[in-house]
Parts: sequence; C-alpha cells; structure tokens
Amino acid sequence: MKARIILWIMIVCMILSACGNETPEPPETQGYEHKDFVSDLPQEDCYLCGNGSDPLTSLYWGEDNVGIINLNTFELLRIEINRYDDHGQLIEEVAGYMQSSSLVGEDTNAHVMAFPDNGYAHVQISGVQYEIDRKTVQKHLCQTCLDTINDMWFSGNAPAEYAIVSFAERTVQPLLASHPWFSAGDYGVDCEFKDAGEIDLLIHYCPSRYSRNESSETAETETN
Repeated sequence: MKARIILWIMIVCMILSACGNETPEPPETQGYEHKDFVSDLPQEDCYLCGNGSDPLTSLYWGEDNVGIINLNTFELLRIEINRYDDHGQLIEEVAGYMQSSSLVGEDTNAHVMAFPDNGYAHVQISGVQYEIDRKTVQKHLCQTCLDTINDMWFSGNAPAEYAIVSFAERTVQPLLASHPWFSAGDYGVDCEFKDAGEIDLLIHYCPSRYSRNESSETAETETN
C-alpha cells in the first residue's frame, strides 16, 4: 500500500512538472497581422540607403558581404566571407582560419562562425522575441526601405527583430518563417526556425557562374 502511494505521488509530480515546462507555441504561429511601418525620414538620412549609418558601418557599404542586424537596436555584425584590406580591395588569397564573432544584446545573442576559404557561415541566434520596435525602425529607415519590409509575404508569421543586410545592394530582409530561404546579393540564406526563440542560419556565397554576355554567346553557339 505504501509503495502504491509513493508511486502515485511520483506520477503526479511528473505530470505537474511536464505541465510547468510545456513549451509555448513559437510566436510565428500565432496569427500575426502586419501593420505597415511608416516614416517621414528623408532618404539622405536613411541608415540603409542614405548617410545615416555609423562610421564603422559606412566602411562596409559596397563590399560583397552580408551582415546580421538587430532592428530593435540597429547593432550590426559584419559576416566576413569576402575579405578586404584597409584600402577596400578584395583579398584573393587563402585565409587559413575560421572566424568567430558575436552580437550580444540584452537576453539575446547572435553567434557567427565564418569560413572565408569555403564561402559560407553558420549563425546561431537565441532569445528572439519576434517583435520589431516600430519607433526604432521608423527612426532609422526611410519609407522606401521600410516598404521592402511592408511588401513581404508574412502569411500570418511575425518577423524576427533580426535581419540580413546586403552591403553590396544596401538592402535588408527580416528573418521570417514564411521565407525559409532567400537571397541577399550574391548570398543564399537558409533559415531553420526553432522553439524557444532560436534561429539557425546557413549563409553561403553563390555568385552567378556566368555573366549575361557569356550566356548569350553560349546560346548563339549552340544555335549555330
């Protein structure tokens, strides 16, 4: 009898523990309805397409690289797959190393492992809230840049506050569950959305193998 009581107590404790630790549904499944971001910021003062970025970020524009940015703080981490010297010239030689870097915020973190010689990077993001601060993003981006976000296909999914920035194209794309793969300049971005506010990214360098002129010449040769 005593053994049965102990067994029942153990079962009840296990049930209560399981209920207390139940993982909530990811925010992206909760029927998000997008409300357009609106800004009266002049284009010349835009962080992305104007002159509104900080001095360090300004050095990266034009590079054939991407970065990860927190749209709630506008802190940015450059992902160095293509390496450049102090004069902005592309370094075309073996790096011989893996580069590790992090973007650390309050209760959130983005960790990058970049492999320049292999043309890819792995990114692990934790503490994602799936909530973009409207005042902050509207204060930093002009309406043209905001509309690239407004025009995204959300499909009821809330965008993460983290986004990929293309330094070559000066564009931004928030991480969104309805876009598990997208391109940013010469890069492809594979996204894996996990529970507990975690997102894994595989960013790979995939420029066009042939120019349009080469493709046209090849087509003409095959026709003849």
